[in-house]
Amino acid sequence: MRKRGKLALAVVGGLVLALVIAWAVVLFAFRDVATTLDEEDVGLTVITGAGRPGDYGLYVYATTGYETTDALAGARHDYPGETYLTIQPGGCGTLVRWQPIAQRYEEWDYCPDGRLAGRSAYFEWFQFGNTDRWECSEPVAVQGEPGSSWVAECIRPETPNAAAAAEIITYEALGYEILTVDSTGVQTLHVRAVVVGTGGSVAEGQVDTWYLVGTNLPVRRVVVHDSTTDSRIGSVRYHESAEINLVSLEPRG
Repeated sequence: MRKRGKLALAVVGGLVLALVIAWAVVLFAFRDVATTLDEEDVGLTVITGAGRPGDYGLYVYATTGYETTDALAGARHDYPGETYLTIQPGGCGTLVRWQPIAQRYEEWDYCPDGRLAGRSAYFEWFQFGNTDRWECSEPVAVQGEPGSSWVAECIRPETPNAAAAAEIITYEALGYEILTVDSTGVQTLHVRAVVVGTGGSVAEGQVDTWYLVGTNLPVRRVVVHDSTTDSRIGSVRYHESAEINLVSLEPRG
């Protein structure tokens, strides 16, 4: 009887050990990471222009913020104190990309007249990456005369990872404001975009952007965004809160 008891305890102990090892392997395989980027790690071949504010090049921003998800055990990415935005030729005319960490970026596709043709958003959690591509039925104005407002709709087509979704965006040009960049006062246009998402991604958010007048260059940007997306593992909630402020008007190349 004692031998049987010892054998049973040994079997149970072996099973527990095997489960612990298996769980440790799963945690290691699906561990989440957030990698800070240096200027040379942005990942783009930066084409420079004439060196004027808003020209092609790389811009530096003082940054605060984070993003979270409740997928799997949940995770959080804190953004570093310095992040980068690039303005490059491409797409409809100009691609503007802000990338706070290696696992996250936003990219806006602007046409020569300054209207937005679409945007892409890349997210990577637990070492699995996904890119959402939003297409506007026709290019959308993102700047306007102070006091004006307008509504646009952009669509995310269905993908193997997510159902189709739509965003209704209400823009409002709040007015011109003087902001200080490296001890220099510059005129900006403050535009507020309120986003409501439906379909495979239910979302709500507000993005305030202060554009350097006459350019697509954000001098300041404040975003708060929440969404719930249907996925293969169920509904996944996401939250982002961030603020960026331009450090220098001169692009780096």
